[in-house]
Order: sequence, then C-alpha cells, then structure tokens
Amino acid sequence: MRLSSILILAMLTLSVACNLVGWPIWPAAILAWLATLRLFRTLPRTARRQAGTLFAAGLLLWGVALIRGTPYPLLNALTINQSLLMMFAGVSFLTMATPRVSSDHQQPGSMVGTMLGAHLFGAAINLSVVFLFGERMQRDGKLTRSQALIVGRGFTAAAAWSPFFVAMGVALTYAPGLDYLSLLPWGLLAAALLLILNWIDVWRLKAPFIGYPIEKSALLMPCALAVVVVTLHLLSPSLSIPLIIAIVAPLFSFLLMPRDNRRERMHHQFTHGLQRLAPQFALFLGAGVISTGLAALLASLPDGLDLPIDHFGHWHAWFALGLIVVISFTGIHPLIGIATLAPLIAPLHPDPTLLGMLFLMCWALGTGSSPLSGSNLAICVRYQIAVRDMLRWNLPYAVLGWGCCGVVLALHAALGFV
Repeated sequence: MRLSSILILAMLTLSVACNLVGWPIWPAAILAWLATLRLFRTLPRTARRQAGTLFAAGLLLWGVALIRGTPYPLLNALTINQSLLMMFAGVSFLTMATPRVSSDHQQPGSMVGTMLGAHLFGAAINLSVVFLFGERMQRDGKLTRSQALIVGRGFTAAAAWSPFFVAMGVALTYAPGLDYLSLLPWGLLAAALLLILNWIDVWRLKAPFIGYPIEKSALLMPCALAVVVVTLHLLSPSLSIPLIIAIVAPLFSFLLMPRDNRRERMHHQFTHGLQRLAPQFALFLGAGVISTGLAALLASLPDGLDLPIDHFGHWHAWFALGLIVVISFTGIHPLIGIATLAPLIAPLHPDPTLLGMLFLMCWALGTGSSPLSGSNLAICVRYQIAVRDMLRWNLPYAVLGWGCCGVVLALHAALGFV
C-alpha cells in the first residue's frame, strides 16, 4: 500500500472508532488533511484550481474573522466535513462488489429497466454505475444520446434520497437537526418526478434503444444495503447515517465481492481506489474551510448579517435551487453553493427537512443537468459525446426539473410543514 492509501484507511478506521466511543474527531481529520495535501499535486488541473480557490477564499474569510475576534472555533475548519470524508471512504469500498460486465450477447434491456437499474445501482455504488452500464451498452466506444441521458440522469437522481450518496452526508452536515427518515419520502418523490421527466424526454426522441439487461438478483446489493442502513438507524438512532454507512459498506463489499478475483479487487482498492478519492477530499475540505470562514465572519458581526428576509420558506428554497443549478452550469459544484448558503441562512433557523430537501435537489438536478459535472464529463470523455451537445440536451431538463422540484416543495408547504 502507498502512504496516501494508508493515511486514508487509517482516517476511516479512526473516524469510526472516534464516533463510536465519543472521542474528539480532530486526529482523524488531520489524517485526511495529510493524505489530501500529499496528493494535491497529482489532482487534475480543474480540481486543483477549484480546491485552491476554495482554500484561499476560506483563509481570507478566516483571517478577517480572527482579526475581528470571532468566537467561532477555528478547529471547525478542519473537522466540519470529517463525517463526509469518513462516509466517502467507506462507500468507495462498494466498487469491489460491482458485478462483472458481461460480454455475451444477452437480450438488451428496456429503457425503463435500464434507467431504474442505473438509479438503484447508482444509489449504492455511485459513479461506478456509469461505466458498469456504459461498457455493456456502448458500440464502438460510443453511447447514443438516449443511452447517455438514461444512465446519466437516472444515476444522479438517486442523490435526492440515497443514504450512500455523499449528498446525503452534506445535507445532514449543513442542515442541523435533519432526520433522514423524515426526509426520505420527499427525496423519493423528487427522484420519481426526475426519473419520469427523464423517461419522457428520451421517449419522445423515438430512437432505437439498446439497454442494460437487469436481473432481479443483481438488485440484491443496493436493496439490501438500503434496508440494513434504515433498520440500524431505527434500532439505534444515536448512530448517524454517515457512521452506519462507513461501517456497513466495507463489510458488504467483502461479503458480496465476486469470488474469482477477490485478491485483484482488494489490491486495486487499497493501492489505487483509496487514492482516487483525493479530488473529492480536496473539494470537501476546501468547502469546509470557506463555509466555516463565512460562519466565523458572520459570528464576528455585532448584530449578525442583515438579510432582506426574516424567514426562509419554500419559495426561497425554490429560488435558491434555481440559482445553484444555474451556477453548476459554469462548472462550480453544487457543494460550493450549499456550503456558502448554509451559514448565511442559519440565523433564520430554517426547517431542517426543507433545507435537506433543497440541498439534495441541488445535488440531484445540478449534477444531473450540468455538462461540467463529474458524471456528465465522464460520460462525454469516455463515450465520445461533445460537451456542447450535452449542454443542449440538458438545458430543458434543468428547467423542467426545477419545476418538478418546485412541485415537491409546494406539496411540502401545502401539507402544513413549516
């Protein structure tokens, strides 16, 4: 194992131990910082530039806040996103349990089956599902427009509810008091509307479609994972969702790995898989610095920030969703918008469930529609699709998806939720 992989593995182990026994989390956070700084020069140029900008802006905010004598703890800049990094490291092990891509000529899967398969598999193994499905569906290294949209959007819609998406960890971190089970039905509704919108958008093309053949047994892993996480959370509410996932995901991975190449998969995970988390680690650490820097600056103001609103309701959430999705089209990850918005509206004490819905919708719609998101860029690069085409295809989806999410927010308000 390489040193960076050892640091990340040690961070995961120590994070779980600290959460279970109630120890301070900062030693685990230091390990995450050391691993990220060690790998910083190896990051892709875009990731390095984006993370560097976040660090610089966050340090500037912290400098001003400290000069003003902020009471906000400086240690939070190191530790605020530690539960996300723990969860991210745990989820990365699920790639070891990814089924093999079959090379035989099975009956091609249907459009709905492929979309639901990408959605459920993506809920568990995240970005890996794009390549799992893409390699089976491609012809001469290419995906058609219909295939790319069905897989790409079907996968990202799972961010609206899946506990295995880091988006859920972000929502739980930046919406204090959020309860996952209270959020789950609204996330499922938002995901369902986005999936229906995606299916209609692709169906109207009337193009031939060769999908991914889904077997019922293949859905065992994502469904079992979701059931185990929810059950453990019900049995022991004191255990956070990120902590449960950080424990369960590696265990499931070792149990469900294909037996014929276990050693190869484990070797790849411990030598390369963990190190590939560096761009995400840099983004989350940078977002934590800028978010806590902004919170520290606001805490240093005698009367707080004078916002033009005194309540953060459903209309405000819908407008904020549209703004963050628009910004995501410039290549700025929704996480940055979330990390910036959260401390600004914290003094208004927004409803945690409403805030969680907003953050998950930002992630699901922003990453699903932006041609510059990680998943869409991966599809464009690997399967020979022009970014400008992805932009043209996804603009209507972004606008209509914003409307669909507005329906969910309106229903939440109509049923009398704050």
